[in-house]
Amino acid sequence: MRMPGLTPGVTIVMSVMALAAPTIEAQGPAKPLPTAPCSQNVDSLAHRIQLDYAGFLLEVTAARRKQFDDTLAALHAAAERTPDRACYSILDALITWFHDPHLFVYQNDAFVDSSGAMRPPPRHDLDESRFREYLAAHQKQLDPIEGIWYDGGMRMVIARDTGARNNSFIAVVLESDTAGWDPGDVRARFTPRRNADGYDGQVWNKNHAYKQLTAIIHKRLMLRLSPGIWGKEFPILAADRGLLNRTDAHRATLQIRGHAVVISIPSHDPAARSTLDTLLMMNDSLIRHAEHLIIDLRGNEGGSAGVTDGLLPFIVTDSERPSRYPLRGSVILSSPDQIRYVSRAFVPSTADDSASLKRLLARMTDNPGKLVPLADLLDPPSTPRKITPVNGPKRVAVMTDRGTVSASEVLVLDALKSTRAIVIGEPTEGALDYQSTSIVWFTPLERRWGLGYPTVTRNAELPKNGMRGVGILPDVRVDWNNIADPIGHVDSLLSSRRTAPR
Repeated sequence: MRMPGLTPGVTIVMSVMALAAPTIEAQGPAKPLPTAPCSQNVDSLAHRIQLDYAGFLLEVTAARRKQFDDTLAALHAAAERTPDRACYSILDALITWFHDPHLFVYQNDAFVDSSGAMRPPPRHDLDESRFREYLAAHQKQLDPIEGIWYDGGMRMVIARDTGARNNSFIAVVLESDTAGWDPGDVRARFTPRRNADGYDGQVWNKNHAYKQLTAIIHKRLMLRLSPGIWGKEFPILAADRGLLNRTDAHRATLQIRGHAVVISIPSHDPAARSTLDTLLMMNDSLIRHAEHLIIDLRGNEGGSAGVTDGLLPFIVTDSERPSRYPLRGSVILSSPDQIRYVSRAFVPSTADDSASLKRLLARMTDNPGKLVPLADLLDPPSTPRKITPVNGPKRVAVMTDRGTVSASEVLVLDALKSTRAIVIGEPTEGALDYQSTSIVWFTPLERRWGLGYPTVTRNAELPKNGMRGVGILPDVRVDWNNIADPIGHVDSLLSSRRTAPR
């Protein structure tokens, strides 16, 4: 049976970028949608979280329950004073309280604001050649977001909005790949966040649907919008060249730098798997005989862990280091939404699978509001996946940062077990305690927003030995903000015996 989640022997972790909308909402052109009052939305969202999110059951207890209740009361009071069209920030504040990357407010792609209050700002005429001259002349004074960016065939200038009072930036279309967007149209506005990294983004999709997104720059090249990645075209430092695919910023790249073959993987989107598999096939001998292999997962947005299966023979070793996060005893919280999710998402392929699924659904039906094991004693024991290591490369490094999330963290765990690999960088985002995401509407009327929540829980002992809010710790800690040439720095570290895994 194909089960999403950290089931024994199978690892499929889906992140928000890979999700479709709830199936009850037909997709199509952006249009006005029915709405509910903000205070009702806040209360409905809180109810859905308590009903469906296992992290609430396991972690919001004792003093933390009082903190949650106080936060909810304050947000409810704020919602009563907040215009309905501005409710998203209140909902997002409730979600942010949990610090779980797989818990989020889903924004419907079909939503437009019929009042016009959330339509893009007026057009701006920009001369690309003059803007390039400005960027080149002021490179040391630029904000990191200023420059020329691309999203597929859409090219945009992100420049300071001189007419705004809040130090914001606007993204102006240079070249469009979509009907309805012309050069000079404003595609987004970004405002630096006061007490956190990144920017608060107001973004209009290709169908002109409006979304509020947090935008964070990773490895100086990726503007990750969660969901979505914009790639930087200009200006780019020499040390960062070749780390993004110029056609699609989600796709992997491969280059030789110093003693290393460098593979940069910005996303585990299944649509990008063929690019990585092709790179590995065409460069198999080169990688096997390389002195160093560097796998750059900084900013990786997640998706499906299977995307990087082709890399595993170059990472794993016959002997293993002890795992910091053993994957055993996966459980699932029973609720009506969860029962519908299991019925839809767990696909039996044999008669035994069908019987196993029926027993799981029976356990959930008989234990409402409780955690039940994904597997039982009647299920055949799973066979751990066997990856045969190849002889080479000599040393492997996996680069991480705070944006390394979800499916990409599975690869980090594989590297941490290997005796020839080393994880270098910052702690990851920490999304594997609760994963395999589903989306539900959280009120019968509201269709602008839904709750995205993780369905499968790593084990019932959480938060003990948990990674939520902490991340997966690297072998060698590096603050990338202080490193002029991250790839060169890692290549040098690999040449030092001090970095050998213990």
